[in-house]
Amino acid sequence: MPGYVHLDDARSLRRLTGGILYDHRVCLRFGEEGFQVDCFDLDTLPRTAKFLRFPATACLRRNSPDFDILVSDLGNSTLTMGFQEHARRTGRLTVLICHHFRSGLESTPLRRLLHRYSEARVVGGAQLLVANSPHTVSVLKSMGRHQGDIVLAPPGLSVPVASEPVCRDEPREILSVCGIEPRKGVMEMVRALGASGLPDITLTIAGDLGQDTGYTKRVLELIGELGLSSRVRLPGRMTREELVGAYGSADAFMLLSGWEGYGMAIAEAMASGLPIISTTAGAIPGLVEDGEAGLLVAPGDWKGAAERIDMLFTDRGLRRRLASEALKRASGFPTWEETTGRTVNAVRERLAGRREPR
Repeated sequence: MPGYVHLDDARSLRRLTGGILYDHRVCLRFGEEGFQVDCFDLDTLPRTAKFLRFPATACLRRNSPDFDILVSDLGNSTLTMGFQEHARRTGRLTVLICHHFRSGLESTPLRRLLHRYSEARVVGGAQLLVANSPHTVSVLKSMGRHQGDIVLAPPGLSVPVASEPVCRDEPREILSVCGIEPRKGVMEMVRALGASGLPDITLTIAGDLGQDTGYTKRVLELIGELGLSSRVRLPGRMTREELVGAYGSADAFMLLSGWEGYGMAIAEAMASGLPIISTTAGAIPGLVEDGEAGLLVAPGDWKGAAERIDMLFTDRGLRRRLASEALKRASGFPTWEETTGRTVNAVRERLAGRREPR
């Protein structure tokens, strides 16, 4: 399995979040089920090589010359095409894990078109597709794939389900868990806090500060310009134990993403009994129905988010109702054992009756 983490690399395992965590869990389950799993780190390739097809064959021959199944995701479309082409030429099963589509993140029509084209090529080159949400299933079907070639396997929860919803008498803390990058709407969250009209509310944004250093710098400048230095905390990446504690001490969760293929942090917040403020982007409405488990605004609408913060923190009844519904819905979320089991079982079935993608 080509990816960005090794199963035996303790340092990289501590960094697992989102789609990489999902892939890691799938790898572990294959190993538990008796498969020999070989992972190789794409970060060892030169940056330019990641945008070409030809390194794929050499990678596969060097790392896993006798493999039976290729498992990859949409992290790097061009290189993934190369992996798939080699696997199909040699009669191997190709499996594609689909977290989100970069074409939905691009700001210009031309870039969206180019990424849509390459993603469609990769999706078309897989015999079995693993989708992380019903929304992702709908995108795959819009690309011409048949339902019978898609297994729906939403991410499992990495936090315990709370015993009761959070509804404190004097709420003060909003938590967000995300990398500091444009897609996550970090600047919009800072602006929303400043415009909320609630001077005692604080915002903690827990996530990697180094993914986009230029953007992080702009976020810090905005915090200073708005006079929010004492109210916005950027602690960087937290350990799993620290995150559980952060969920437990928060009063609400906010994530103003421009796109989410699922929304693992949102699901964790719901399982922690928190009401949600988020957007209508991607798969989020499938997790959080507006007015039920949380309050949603259009991507980029920080003024609307500011109004939702004010509504939530000044209406205890609303806060309790949303938190209760969030926790109720989260009680039905799958475990990692269930999620990875769906993937492994689908691969076993496909191996038992090999057929070409439709």
